[in-house]
Amino acid sequence: MTRVHDVVILGATGFTGKLAAQYMARAYPPSSATPVRWAIAGRSADKLRDVLGTLGTAVDIVVCDLSDNDALERLVKSTSVVACYAGTPFIDKALPVVELCARHGTHYVDITGELPMHRASYDRYHDACKASGALVLHGCGFDSVPSDIGAFLAAGAMRERHDCGCSLIKMYYGKSSGGFSGGTLATIIALINADASMPGGKEVKQRGAYALDPVDGHGGPDTGSFGSPIVGYDRVGKTWVAPFVMAPTNAPVVRKSNAQLDYAYGRNMRYAEVMALPSLFAAVAVAVGLAAVGFAIVVPPIRALLFYARLLPRPGEGPSKQQQDEGFFASTAVAVGERGKEQLVTKAHVNSGNAGDPGYKATALMSMECALCLALQRDKCRAEGGVVTTAVGLGSVLVDRLNAAGMDVGVDK
Repeated sequence: MTRVHDVVILGATGFTGKLAAQYMARAYPPSSATPVRWAIAGRSADKLRDVLGTLGTAVDIVVCDLSDNDALERLVKSTSVVACYAGTPFIDKALPVVELCARHGTHYVDITGELPMHRASYDRYHDACKASGALVLHGCGFDSVPSDIGAFLAAGAMRERHDCGCSLIKMYYGKSSGGFSGGTLATIIALINADASMPGGKEVKQRGAYALDPVDGHGGPDTGSFGSPIVGYDRVGKTWVAPFVMAPTNAPVVRKSNAQLDYAYGRNMRYAEVMALPSLFAAVAVAVGLAAVGFAIVVPPIRALLFYARLLPRPGEGPSKQQQDEGFFASTAVAVGERGKEQLVTKAHVNSGNAGDPGYKATALMSMECALCLALQRDKCRAEGGVVTTAVGLGSVLVDRLNAAGMDVGVDK
């Protein structure tokens, strides 16, 4: 099988797909010390040419409609890695791509935080990926790289420094700046309105906090979606906290990593995510604001009014270039030693550095660096194929690439 490309960006005409292509053109031009054979793909040749015109470099264009299985199969067989941005939502577009990647030993990354997509992908194609050697990684952007890699580093430091597991890993998301796109909003609405027939949906609901655990996972002590929903003062992090809106997506990913790593973080580890805030007033304000936004999105008449007033973005709309460039995020993972050793604490950080806003520019960087781990350093990644997490599949290889790309990721002293 001839692989003419290292990476193909599928869905390159979408909001985040364009950013991924622009990142590649900027970070890995033909003159780069690390040459990469990459291409952009989508269903419209005209739109792909428009994207190409913004890149300042020549790359291949692959016209491929996801409903055309033959064309999709040719694309999958032509590349080492498919980086998929064809979502809104992913569940009804990306599963056929995963199926073909699993069959042909092509690696796959995407940026979806859709838990039913993660679950269905694992249940349907994990064994096929093991047979072909393909690594399939979902959630390779702000959902859920900082959480997954932060926990991986903090737990690893606990083992290395103290030779013990963790009773708790808690992720604290601090100051950040960014926006959200119409595509993300459309995905949220689609999932809210989805019926019970959605692939993976019933299984996610049944498994609760351990929605993504492998079939042989034993679960653990966590309950609920947020892990730590209380507004108040957090003694572990020594900060005021409020619920973090992405915790229901990120937490099951971290728990899956622990299970797939044979519970290296701790067999009875609890995991939680919160927003770190400077005062009780700020924590209450954030919690009330999140509740209000959630209510407005869930109730159709209010949502329609906000769209009409252009207070919510439509598909294809998102944060401005200035917001993307000036955006940032900071996060800290705190690990507490296992029972009897709770006085032991290790910390790790995942900060944006110069990557930009979390949901879009930094997500484009993180996801493409995940793809490049597989395209250029496959021998240093997980040897066995499968539907796994970034921590399990890439681990320290991704840490090194993120730092080299301008982010700030590591274990605290």
